[in-house]
Amino acid sequence: MFFAVLFIGAGVFAAAFLYRDYQHLDKLRAEKMVLSKRHDALVEESSKREAQLENLQGNPEYIESVIRTKLNYAKEGELIFRFER
Repeated sequence: MFFAVLFIGAGVFAAAFLYRDYQHLDKLRAEKMVLSKRHDALVEESSKREAQLENLQGNPEYIESVIRTKLNYAKEGELIFRFER
């Protein structure tokens, strides 16, 4: 009888620790999923920026479009109309 109670007590004690460890593992899996999605988004953003850098280094039409849109430059004789939003 003593060994049965001791065995059940040890089982409950072990189950409590295993449950705590399982919760921690589940939390780590969820965190890994979030970080994996963030990593994928950062890889995609990095590839877009590399493509933009390549265009800025060797594509004169792209450079001109960036200068015109972001810096609001115009060619000589052109008029720029700005509308308030």
